[in-house]
Amino acid sequence: MSEQEQPDQPASHPRVGYLREEARKTQEAAATTEAIAQDLSTNPRYDAFFAPYQPSVRAHFVSDYTNQKMLWLRFGDFYERHLTGRLTQFEEEAYTRLWDIQQKKLFDLQCQWRAELVTLEGVVTSYDFANLSEAIENSTLIPPITREELDLYLRFVAQADYGNDLADRWGGRFSWQHYEDVKAAYADEDDEADEYPWRDEPPEWYLFHNQHTGHDQLLQLPDLRGQKEERYLDAWRNDTSKQPTASPAPDPAPPADPRPFALSYEEGLALQNKFAQEFESAQVNRQRTAYQAANPTATFDDEELERTLDFLQDLDEPVPIAAGPDWKTAVRQAAYEFRKQKLLTNLPLAFEAYHQRLAWGIAQPALSDREPHRLAEVVREHILAGRKLLGEPEDFNF
Repeated sequence: MSEQEQPDQPASHPRVGYLREEARKTQEAAATTEAIAQDLSTNPRYDAFFAPYQPSVRAHFVSDYTNQKMLWLRFGDFYERHLTGRLTQFEEEAYTRLWDIQQKKLFDLQCQWRAELVTLEGVVTSYDFANLSEAIENSTLIPPITREELDLYLRFVAQADYGNDLADRWGGRFSWQHYEDVKAAYADEDDEADEYPWRDEPPEWYLFHNQHTGHDQLLQLPDLRGQKEERYLDAWRNDTSKQPTASPAPDPAPPADPRPFALSYEEGLALQNKFAQEFESAQVNRQRTAYQAANPTATFDDEELERTLDFLQDLDEPVPIAAGPDWKTAVRQAAYEFRKQKLLTNLPLAFEAYHQRLAWGIAQPALSDREPHRLAEVVREHILAGRKLLGEPEDFNF
């Protein structure tokens, strides 16, 4: 076929680039493997090392060692970082949990700010508290952690359920400054809880703290600032909904298709089984049934147990396990209790290091590298627009 007769090449697709890169890596790994094997087999510098063995031993060694060295080269850096993290995991967890104390103090301050009992530098809307929470280690609005505050938190940790109240599986376990969720939970509004089932439960630390300080009274303060914000935001929303669109009226929407457009994991699996039963042979269905029986769908508890076993296998010290009717529960509880004791041991050390940095004027290590949410900035713009619509000054002096 001449050059002029070549068919049109398909448009570039991200998948094509990925496959090419994978092919390049495969070729590079094959070349490295061959070079390592060639060196081990023929380099005279190793002859004395293998002299006590017959040539067959060296040949077998070359094959095994080459495969192992390729694994070292491919995954060694990852596992080196993993091992380094194991050495400091309990100290890092204690440092992270130390800031729970400041999160509660910031929330209490938010309650007072909403009631217009205090003014805070840099805070002009209630949405600013989310950004303050994300960078709690840099906040100058709340005083440093005291020994009395640490002692109260240690008492909380000692009686806490580690799996539910302390484990940080996803990073940022709670929405620390979600005022509406915390206030609704304290109001015990059953009807509202049914209406908004997605609302976060307040952290157990908040409940414990309030029980021992009486700070739940702060939730009884009126949300004056929030009500004013809503007034301006409502004005902006109403104006936005009234604005005519420049584009022509869209064509009438086609009748809604009642068929599902997506399936949950469980629904998809059920559909696969139904399809197989209807269209596959009896042999394939027997194989399907056997495979599914040997590989059941993992539940959250299964995944948590796997994480727990991985954690325990990495430890270099014994972990006592209490007797119980279910070994899986006993293993998880043993790991949780172990981690809790490590936390109790390391929190005072994290506290001392925190105060040492304060004394030396050294910044506290960042908890996260996430950028501030832009929501606070957007809300500011909308509030100012609402104030303008209501004939008020475009500032936050309201």
